[in-house]
Amino acid sequence: MAEMLIRASVQDQALLRKIFGIEPQHARSIVRPNRIVVDAHVPLKTAEIAKTARVAGVGYLIDPQTHFFQDVQSAGDRWAGLPFGLPRALTPEEACRPAFLTDLIRRVVDYQVHHGATAVIPPYVHIDRPGSEWVDVQAAMWRKAKDYLLSEAVALPVTAVMALGWRMLHPVQVNEALDPVMRSLFELAPHEIALAASKIDDGVRPEERATELVLMIERLRHDYPVLLWQQGRLGELGIAAAAAGYETGVGWRERCNLPEALASRRPSVASSGFSPRPVYVAPLGLSLPRRSLQEIRQYRDVWTRLICVDADCCPAGGAALLENSHFHAVVQRARRVAELDMIDRSVWRWQNLAEASDRGLELAARINRLANAGAVRNRVDTHALAAVNAVSHLRRLDTRSTGVA
Repeated sequence: MAEMLIRASVQDQALLRKIFGIEPQHARSIVRPNRIVVDAHVPLKTAEIAKTARVAGVGYLIDPQTHFFQDVQSAGDRWAGLPFGLPRALTPEEACRPAFLTDLIRRVVDYQVHHGATAVIPPYVHIDRPGSEWVDVQAAMWRKAKDYLLSEAVALPVTAVMALGWRMLHPVQVNEALDPVMRSLFELAPHEIALAASKIDDGVRPEERATELVLMIERLRHDYPVLLWQQGRLGELGIAAAAAGYETGVGWRERCNLPEALASRRPSVASSGFSPRPVYVAPLGLSLPRRSLQEIRQYRDVWTRLICVDADCCPAGGAALLENSHFHAVVQRARRVAELDMIDRSVWRWQNLAEASDRGLELAARINRLANAGAVRNRVDTHALAAVNAVSHLRRLDTRSTGVA
């Protein structure tokens, strides 16, 4: 069964209780996420999210986010203050030292176990290109993790985050470059792989990167279930490619851009302050700024195409979409994963995704015409949607021509 994992923040505690029916008045007939993911610092702020997951009977993952070692952090940064955090950047040589790795593995694993994680995520780094010295670091991290898990008899399943830049997805060019990582992955024998593929929906031809993402999923899933990590915008593409599921934030953090995440934590980067969380628009597969949707409301031909018509989710229609946007985002993503999962033939999944992305692009074009006319302040970024559309149409035709179910 395909899964939808939601990354929750401290602000989402009440939302999670509502979604999982912890409070009786919020028990509805809705499709819910399969697991909850939190950033590394969240368990130090609250134990409520872990409690909600435990009461609801769903998995609870703590992402250690150890790729932050690869850049400098502010001294007061939340991650840098963790038991395994560090404000300065590490070199690959430092990160490979046995004493450092042994201590790091112990701190990362123990932190997750202590705070109630139902699976362990070993440390990981971002490998952005072939020839990167971080390849050897990742291989060493997984080998050390295997040794520690065995020595301490940690019986929890292992989720291995494989954080790759888009250049590392080419089906031929990177095979040799990834060999050390793949060998150590085999030794680790994880329960599943969480593929954090960075900047897929960027560049001049994002459909080429998306195609290579699909090929990487197909390569890995022969040996392991594959989750798409931080891929809300491309999650449905992964489901169509037979990924085991995908993980995303609630309204934000819908795309994986690890270099941007690293840069955002540097001391020289000033905080932009609080901004309202975007609102998820299911036909587009992504979230839009709330103020844009408020502006669109007066254009009925567009508004009626993007509002939620699920009475269990948004009984008040368009008003509920804006007033109950966080609940809507989680429920509609989970419902869409369930819909795709019910389609048992590959060609039909690709057909369904192709048709849905056709409608999404047409809606995005309508909104962008309003933006061009000055009626709406924000355009829809169609890079991810266009990539999904191009790949799904191509795969639909390929699957039909080869007769693969």
